[in-house]
Amino acid sequence: MEHSYYLDLRFVPPGVPPHSHAYAILHELNHHEILKIWSPDEPTLLIAQLQHQMRHTLLTSVTQDGNGWAIEVRVRDDQELLPLVQTLRRDHDHLDRRFVQAMRHLQAGQLAEGLLGVAELERSLRAHIAMENELLAPLGMQGAPQATDLMLREHEDLLMQLALIAEIRDSSAGPRELDTWLGLLAASLNKHESREESLLFPEWTRVLACKPDQRKLLAEVRDRLGALSTPASGTT
Repeated sequence: MEHSYYLDLRFVPPGVPPHSHAYAILHELNHHEILKIWSPDEPTLLIAQLQHQMRHTLLTSVTQDGNGWAIEVRVRDDQELLPLVQTLRRDHDHLDRRFVQAMRHLQAGQLAEGLLGVAELERSLRAHIAMENELLAPLGMQGAPQATDLMLREHEDLLMQLALIAEIRDSSAGPRELDTWLGLLAASLNKHESREESLLFPEWTRVLACKPDQRKLLAEVRDRLGALSTPASGTT
């Protein structure tokens, strides 16, 4: 049986961002519970902020009543398939967090933790690139061949940078040099993700919607990315 919680954004405490107040409730919800939000303001930005904070795992519905917007929000069950775009954006978020965590450790002089974080980042990014090359590039070639070619070239550039970082990680170079190259890779990846999300996400979604086996491909994308949350054995 579903249980609902209610949040009227007109009564959020002064100085507290509405999305922060909503997130404080959402991250405590079970899968069978619903948060019903009433907002006096158009909620597109609010929903985007909540999706980002909840790693794109939310199901939402919005209705307008003339005075404001009624929003129903539920956290997806782990077994439910996310739409492709939400799955990929969530993994982009995971990659970005790995960058931040590894660089924080290195900048704080925590070399062992930093090197472990860099190794996990390398593994995750390589696997993400392999998944996109093998499963999604064929979708993009159908309607966006130029953008797909650009994505594949950028993937090659990212893999070259990863190889250099792995070489530095395994050498006697200090954390400062490693931190510098990680910063350059982070800038490259940020530009790549932005182009990918604007140029290819819509095309992948369009083509996938026409495929009779779309749930099978979605499940494979999710399973291959989900495996990245488990650290590789022997990583140092």
